[in-house]
Amino acid sequence: MTHPADVLTDVPGKPGGFWDDHTDLVGPTTPPAWLTRLVGSRWAYNAVRVVAALRLFARRNRCRGVVTGGGASGLCFAWLQGLVPWGRRPHVVVDCNWYLTPGSWGAWFKKLRVRLAARSVHRFVVWASHEVDDYAEVFDIPRDKLVYVPFHDTLRGYNYAVRDDGYLFAGGNYDRDYPLLVEAVRPLAVPTWIATTRPEQLAGVPVPPHVRVEGTTAEGFRQAMAAARLVVVPMQAGLLHSGGQQTLLNAMLLGKPTIAVGRKWARDFIDDGVDGRIVEYGDVAGLREAIAWMTDHPEEARAMGERGRRKAEPFTTRRTMEAIYRLAVGEA
Repeated sequence: MTHPADVLTDVPGKPGGFWDDHTDLVGPTTPPAWLTRLVGSRWAYNAVRVVAALRLFARRNRCRGVVTGGGASGLCFAWLQGLVPWGRRPHVVVDCNWYLTPGSWGAWFKKLRVRLAARSVHRFVVWASHEVDDYAEVFDIPRDKLVYVPFHDTLRGYNYAVRDDGYLFAGGNYDRDYPLLVEAVRPLAVPTWIATTRPEQLAGVPVPPHVRVEGTTAEGFRQAMAAARLVVVPMQAGLLHSGGQQTLLNAMLLGKPTIAVGRKWARDFIDDGVDGRIVEYGDVAGLREAIAWMTDHPEEARAMGERGRRKAEPFTTRRTMEAIYRLAVGEA
């Protein structure tokens, strides 16, 4: 393994973990409270990420590679390396969680920003395999600039009690199709907990008495999932970027019978009917059938959950971050 300073990054790691031990963190990573109050959270985070990009650029000669996020820091650093090519270092961009509103000026400008960044970026890392082809087509960037690295679970090192309290669990704040889930469970006698701090996602949807919509803390989220009978990850259709990987892998690692909505991203982890179930976007009847099957066949569902646990076991944070590290230092 090479020297820790070989990779500079603005992506924080866990102290004592592989990523933290083998990279140098260059900040700032979070804005001061006064800046957030002054300009709002979005612009405050963009400002500190630009500062981080400038600091990374100034220190790039001390490293073999640079890893940034896919937002302002990554794009800004890439533009600087494109303008000043001497001293250029391999640049790997992660968390490319990009969305577009077709036909808008904002979409055109975002495509331009990504194409300009791609001139100097070594690799864009995506968390869903379909995004390699989709991003290459939409942003008109070379396909070999994009690489799929599987995401990882985020449960290891935390305390929680795995048990079966008899309810269906679904959680997360973004890109979820909770109206789909509510309609699927409406006629079913399945207690359901939707853990979100953005209940507006269900605005105008009558919520039946057996469905609880209530957010929780990060610790509470882990425990709520660990105590569920089954887990559903209901993702929205029509988005360029696919999320949900973290929730899905955590549920599988807990051994929970798991249903994912959205074949194009869930097939990266689930073999449908073997170690979980996949339902296509917007399929209320299909989701209802999958939930009913799991509740009506508890032994088969538990066996499926156990196969899912074994499937998820290798998807560690260390494995993901080692893969990104190797890309940055040219060993991949």
